[in-house]
Parts: sequence; C-alpha cells; structure tokens
Amino acid sequence: MPIHHHIFRNDPRRLPTGDGIQSVPAFSRFILTAGIAVLLGACGSVGSRQIKSERTNYNLAVQETEDSQLLLNLVRLKYHDTPVFLELTGITSQSTFESGLSNGDPIAEIAQPPSLIWKPGPNLTFSAQPTVSYMPLHGEKFAQQLLAPIKIESLMLLYRSGWSLQNILQLCVQRLNKIENAVHASGPTPETAPRYEDFASIVSSLVKLKHSGHLDFVYEAFPTPKDATRIVLHVSPTAFHLRHVQDLLKRLNLAPGKEHYPVTYSLVEHGGSAELDHLEVETRSLQGLLYFLSQAVEVPDKDVKDGLVTVTRTADGGTFDWAKATQGLLRVRSSATRPPKASTKVQYRGSWFYIADSDLVSKSTFSLVTQLVSLQSGDSARLTPVLTLPVSR
Repeated sequence: MPIHHHIFRNDPRRLPTGDGIQSVPAFSRFILTAGIAVLLGACGSVGSRQIKSERTNYNLAVQETEDSQLLLNLVRLKYHDTPVFLELTGITSQSTFESGLSNGDPIAEIAQPPSLIWKPGPNLTFSAQPTVSYMPLHGEKFAQQLLAPIKIESLMLLYRSGWSLQNILQLCVQRLNKIENAVHASGPTPETAPRYEDFASIVSSLVKLKHSGHLDFVYEAFPTPKDATRIVLHVSPTAFHLRHVQDLLKRLNLAPGKEHYPVTYSLVEHGGSAELDHLEVETRSLQGLLYFLSQAVEVPDKDVKDGLVTVTRTADGGTFDWAKATQGLLRVRSSATRPPKASTKVQYRGSWFYIADSDLVSKSTFSLVTQLVSLQSGDSARLTPVLTLPVSR
C-alpha cells in the first residue's frame, strides 16, 4: 500500500534539498532507510532461492541432454551415420539483483501553505545471464579412449560396486577363452547372425555359481611387485567336486583343481587346445560397445524397405532378432509421433526414437555406459581394491 507524506515548508523537521523548494522530513528518511534495509534483506533471500532453483534445473538439463546425446549416437550408428560427441565443459550463471527505495514523484501540490504530497516506492532490478560452453570431442586422446579396449579393472570396479555381473559381461566382453559373444556386432551391423549362445550360457552358469557362493571374481594380493594386486576367478575349495563347477571349467577350457585363475587380457589369437591355468578376457572398446548397443535400435519398416539399415539374416535366410544377442540390455523403440511417456527421446530422420519410462533395464544400461565412459577416461588401475585374497601357490 503506498504511503503518502505531507511535507510543509514551515515544518521545523524538514531538511533543505537542492534549491530548498523540496524537502524530506526526518520521519520520511527513517521510512526510506528502513525500506532499503528490508529490500537488501530480500536480496539475500532471493539469491538463495535462485541458487536452489538454478542448480536443480541445470542438473536436470545436463542429465537429460547427456542421455539424449547417447541415444542419438546409437541411432546414428544403426543407420551407419557418423556419431558426434559434444562435451559440456562449463556452465556459468551470473545473477544481478539491485534494490532501492526512492522518494518517488510528487502526486499533488497544495497551496496555502504550499506543500507537496510524495509517494515513496521500491526500485527492484533482477537479471540472469547464463553461459554454457561446449567442445566437440576429437583428436588423438579421444580416439584412443574410444577405440582402446575397456580396462578389466574398470569392469571389476563396477562389479564390486554393485552392478550386475551378467550385464557387465554381456555388454562389455566379447570373448572368454575364445568363447565368442557377438564379436562382429562391435562394428557396423553385420549381414549374418553372430555367435553368442555358448557365451550367454556360460555367463548364466557363472552368475548362478556366484550366487551360490561357489566362485567369484576377486582381487588377489601379489607379492611381486610389492603390494600389487591382480584379478582372479576364485573357486571355493569345497566346490571342486561339484558337477556344475567341473562342467563350467571344462567349457572354459580351464585346468581343474585350481583355486585361483588369474584374469588376463586376450588381444591376440593363439593356437593349441591345452587347458589353461588362467581366464583370458577380451573386452570391447567403447566404440564397439556403442555399436553393440545400436543393434537394439528398432528401425521403422519404411527405412528398412528403403535400404537405410543393414538387415541381419540367419542361416536359413530369415531376419535375425537382435534382442536375443543383446540379452534385453536395451530396447530403443521408434514412433512416427512424439512418444508421450519416454525417459529419453530424440528425433532423427523423420522418426522419434525413445526408451520407455517404465523400461528400467534400458535406463540402467544407459547409466552403466555413462560410468564406463568416465572410468575409461580415468586411471582405474590405481584405485584401491575392495577385497583381496592371499596369493595362491
């Protein structure tokens, strides 16, 4: 509500201002000072509310756009298009809040005695200037991160932090002791169906035996060099005689009767059929992982008819169902119209591609891939193991 003060020239409380014609009583100065103090206090309150609002909004925007970019690149790979990655390098938001209280303008003049009626009022100004910085990812370092095999240490960290062993192996590993997991799906969509059945069966057995406590992937303390550790497949001594354990070791071509089988990289083909005393793991690269997941993109029928994507055929000439090879890790659906209930969506080549908001498995896969990208770009080998066992002799 506006406050009106009558200022009389003969009032002894007045103060001369300028030419002495206009004056402000001491009581009015008190009102002005108190008003300014209130406005300055409001400035701090508005500032704190602004931080709460902006930080949450920026956080949500970063998460949504990161998922959208990942989905877009998966769709691009399905269409044999070139993926592009933009890294959000910085967000700067400068907010300005100015406040004050002015005498206002005279709204009436009274003669006899001459006086002015004033209307004090607030002076508020607020502005926000956000600045967002992007950088295209390219160059030798990015190429190395994209094309280099995913580190076994990274997979182990994810596993020990709670991620599903089955999902990690199905997604990130393309060979276990020469047992293939859709190896050719780590590149552009192949024309012939991949081999994956034996791998999926072995992983299923590994998970079951892990849940029963018969075996597990753990860190092993190693005396040379000092304080070194290595990753091993640990078999409980009480489980050596179990048929399921013996069958799994045989299928993996592992020598029976050992408690620890060191996990090693397998990057070079070698001959021979002798039983091994270690488990060779060949991981996918980040690019191979993205190609593998791109096979889960469901393309509109019109694009298939127009020859815009490769159709994978089975041995009898039928269309191969990629959901079998990807083990349901991801499902990207397509629609001619904007999907109403989608956790992530993107428009590309005239169609909408999206992940249903109720598809918790696909959403978890996106989160897993995001963490893999972070680990691949860091130095996971230097991180401290969660659990170690003494070295086996």
